[in-house]
Amino acid sequence: MLKVKESYNKKTLIFGFLIFTIAFLIYLPTIWNKFVWDDIQLITHPLNLGENPYSFFLGGGIYYRPFLHLSMAIDYSFWHLNPMGYHLTNVILHSIASLLVFLTGLLITKDGKIHNYHSNFDDKNIKNIMPALLSSIIFAIHPVHTESVAWISGRTDILSTIFLLLAFLSFLIYSKESKFSGLVLTCIFFLFSLFSKENAISLFLIILIYGLLTGMPRKKIALSLTSLSFVIIIYFILRQSKVINMMLSTPGTDNAFFSASIRMENFFSILSGAIGYYFQKLILPFNLNLLPDVPKNPLFFVIALLPFTLLIFLYFKKRKFEFFLISWIILTLLPSLIILVSQIGSPIGERYLYLPSAGFCILAGSLFSRISNKKLLFTSFAMIVILGSFSTYERLKAWENDLTLWKDTVAKSPSSAIAHANYGRALMEKNDFEQGRKELLVALQQKKISAELVSIIMDMLGVAEMRNKNFQKAEDYFNESLKANPKNITALSNFGILYLRMSESIKNEEEKKPVIEKAISNIEKALLISPGFIQARFNLGLCYLQIKEYDKAQKYFESVIELDPRGTLSNEAMQLLLIVEFAKRNIPMGK
Repeated sequence: MLKVKESYNKKTLIFGFLIFTIAFLIYLPTIWNKFVWDDIQLITHPLNLGENPYSFFLGGGIYYRPFLHLSMAIDYSFWHLNPMGYHLTNVILHSIASLLVFLTGLLITKDGKIHNYHSNFDDKNIKNIMPALLSSIIFAIHPVHTESVAWISGRTDILSTIFLLLAFLSFLIYSKESKFSGLVLTCIFFLFSLFSKENAISLFLIILIYGLLTGMPRKKIALSLTSLSFVIIIYFILRQSKVINMMLSTPGTDNAFFSASIRMENFFSILSGAIGYYFQKLILPFNLNLLPDVPKNPLFFVIALLPFTLLIFLYFKKRKFEFFLISWIILTLLPSLIILVSQIGSPIGERYLYLPSAGFCILAGSLFSRISNKKLLFTSFAMIVILGSFSTYERLKAWENDLTLWKDTVAKSPSSAIAHANYGRALMEKNDFEQGRKELLVALQQKKISAELVSIIMDMLGVAEMRNKNFQKAEDYFNESLKANPKNITALSNFGILYLRMSESIKNEEEKKPVIEKAISNIEKALLISPGFIQARFNLGLCYLQIKEYDKAQKYFESVIELDPRGTLSNEAMQLLLIVEFAKRNIPMGK
């Protein structure tokens, strides 16, 4: 018995290392990728919160993901603004998630059936490694994960999945061995998962269904669910949630959760299209797209019905294993399906499939392992792995930088204002201002465009005109930007820079001062909205330097260095502080 146990443990360790390595290598090319989309804003978010960079643990709003921001703050302390480090972290986290899928599959399956955590060791147990091994390899190379792994901001789904799987594994220990420490760990990891992303709340129903299917004592189930309920209450207290007020707000109004475009008559068609899309991408993960539209093809309605029809069939056939895993997929998708009726984000997205795919991959691995013909099993699985790996490798090319990502997205979603706007921004960053301007104007012509996006586009057009020294046109664009969204801090700061640039051509000091005061007024408005906005602080320093108010200039340059001591702006601020010091002493530079 001891030898069998040692053999089992040795094989488990070897296969675990293999899985980690496969997941790591398949996504290793991403470490050379750049920041894309909102990566920079997310990474610098802790820096924009004022004196306490960890106050995101007590934040409110619709997005409350303190562990995501904490992970970014840790990465920032090591890598600053070097994207390689952040991508490396994502790759390692995905490799850990793949390993946890292996362990989960290993502990809940036995002879193709759901099992209440086996701890016996016999010859059959060694054979039971195969379903879990196949499951985790499918998870490691599945192309639908490219968005979560290659996009630094997609880390939120990986973190949530890791902690949810750890919570579920802890619950398995508690369910079998009745160790209270297992339940405590379940609650801790559940809270960590919620701190990473709100879709972790689905664990409550997962544990309920698992407990009922495995014949777990009702008292144990009740204690488990009560404990999880306390965790949820703690989570919402810390979150200081404004979601209820958002839910009660009139659809389509500012700060409302519900979108005005969603009505009862079209809700079910949108819901079925989304469910059909998600299940189609799990099974056939091709033609992946960052901003897909909800499909309207009736075929997706049929696909959406299949999992629910299958659940009913499996229930009556008492196929508990398959029933549980399909339930896992549906339950973990539920929070993402709520996004369909909201106006807070993309209606559907491949990143939302990261957690549901864990259940799908465990099911797929189990089905593959049931192929009795070993040659057929090896050949078919090898084809899946090769095809999946190739598709993942090809999809990662789109994530190399902003230009490649948005070019791909515009080609696949030509009616997306967000795609055209970001493609235009990426082109401008590559100094292709003419083509970038065209893309921004195309974005403005799209039917579905928010006031916030209009403001962002007008701001970018204003920056383009400012660079070309078309100051009047730039002023018009900035005014339009702030008309669409008065709280656009970037537009306010850029508006200030515009007046600063305009002042440079004015020789008369008396005429120059009111122009710079306009600049200061706009930048201060931006800083009032976001006190940690480093660029605004730097720009204010420049303004006060221009009008020779050296003490104020010194104050803002020093605050830039204090908030971000290793940043590019800090290096510039240090040089400008020397100029300020010489100016205060009336010492000419170079003396």
